[in-house]
Amino acid sequence: MRLLVTGASGLIGRHVVALAAGANGIEVVATSRGRPPNLAEGVVFAPADLSDPVEAAALVRAEAPTHVVHIAWETTHPTYWEDPVNLRWAEAAGAMAEAFGDVGGHRFVQLGSCAEYDWSHELCIEGQTPDNPATPYGQAKLEAFRRIQAAGDGRFEAVEGRIFWVFGPGESPSRLIPLICRSYLAGEVPQLGSGCQRRDLLYAEDAASAVLALALSAGLEGVVNIGSGEEVELAKVAAELARLAGVAEAGLGRRPDREDDPQKLIASVDRIRSTGWKPSHTLGQGLAKTLDWWRERVA
Repeated sequence: MRLLVTGASGLIGRHVVALAAGANGIEVVATSRGRPPNLAEGVVFAPADLSDPVEAAALVRAEAPTHVVHIAWETTHPTYWEDPVNLRWAEAAGAMAEAFGDVGGHRFVQLGSCAEYDWSHELCIEGQTPDNPATPYGQAKLEAFRRIQAAGDGRFEAVEGRIFWVFGPGESPSRLIPLICRSYLAGEVPQLGSGCQRRDLLYAEDAASAVLALALSAGLEGVVNIGSGEEVELAKVAAELARLAGVAEAGLGRRPDREDDPQKLIASVDRIRSTGWKPSHTLGQGLAKTLDWWRERVA
């Protein structure tokens, strides 16, 4: 098995590379624009700009992987939701998939997003909850997977792992959990909404192990949700981080909630659990590890 992992320096990708490198019988090729730090021994690094369809296809042809885990995408927060570069990423994913078929690849896993679903549905079930992405990001992810499926028809297996809310060390500092951690550790009170929204949160290492499980699960195709399957109020997340940081004021209710923010969005996880995967961290353990990571970086 020769596994190409894109986005190898990112929040999830670096863990996928590490897990795959530690498994027997997997030759790992890691790609990103810049070389990730602390690559495991034996991992091949192949730099590439995968937003360029020509360069993306050329990489696949040059490395000739049997399996692909495609994680790389534009993720600059919060502009990635509306960024027109999403269309280029979708085109590049299709080009990679065509090249993958040409070199005789077996299984292509794209990291998708819950943003592809219709968010008027509180529980997202693969094959039942309709797709209705409300943002260019979600639309491009959906288009990318359609192109991958079309390229794979009769040639290779195509699967999309739809991520819900992933957090952990190395996440963009402007996102919610890092923002809360950094504020508490700096002795500041963040300006948070009510926190009444319920979300499905998963620690990054567990998301990575789910992605690798999908890469190894021959025969499982189509959309597979990646989440904990459990709901938690964001207010409870803030309260737990405040407790761990030793602060009295969480900052909840200091700004109005966004009107377009869904009150509840949870993943059905029967399909990913069918692979034998399950999380290794509780929510509390993941939050504690994340806070400790930021504690080392906040003066």
